[in-house]
Amino acid sequence: MASLFLGLTEWIVDVVATLGYPGIFVLMVIEGIVTPIPSEFIIPFAGSLAARNVLSLPLVVLAGTAGATIGNFVAYKIGAHVGRPLIGRYGRYVGLDEGDLAWAERWFRRYGDLGILVGHAVPGIRSFISFPAGIGRMRLRNFLILSSVGAAIWNTVLAVAGFFLVERWTLFAETTDNVDLYIVATAIAGILGYVYWRKNRIARAAREPE
Repeated sequence: MASLFLGLTEWIVDVVATLGYPGIFVLMVIEGIVTPIPSEFIIPFAGSLAARNVLSLPLVVLAGTAGATIGNFVAYKIGAHVGRPLIGRYGRYVGLDEGDLAWAERWFRRYGDLGILVGHAVPGIRSFISFPAGIGRMRLRNFLILSSVGAAIWNTVLAVAGFFLVERWTLFAETTDNVDLYIVATAIAGILGYVYWRKNRIARAAREPE
């Protein structure tokens, strides 16, 4: 399947080739907030430039991770300050309420550290996990540290892939980007399915005689 984001390739290439590390940083900030700009097209190309001695591979990873950290922080804040009011006002139309927000808070208190670390180190999930972390009011310090570590791991994988593939980095970007789409769709479906299953179980328990 052709990548939905392939039309962005030329623009991303121009920005990185022209601006270098600042371009990588800015693009990764945007990517952390507006997920349709994928890191799979930013970092591998920068890695291919490192293979040509135009950029430094460690600095590519550093610039990408710094940008991702800022973008993730903004996405977290959007989830905390916008997501919760939206769910409070309109969540009933999709079966979400204050009880679900309380459940999300408990989940992130219990599993959030591992979820954020793993989520930001794998394709697909990393594209949206910062928003529910903000909605679930995960501890901000933990979020920033663990999301940065996860982003560093993923950026290293992408940069090294671009470094060794050089001219063929676009093939890797398209492949991983398509995997992103499948993982995002599966993760969202799984989350919604679990929420509805949990709510139905609670409703059945409330109806059962003691």
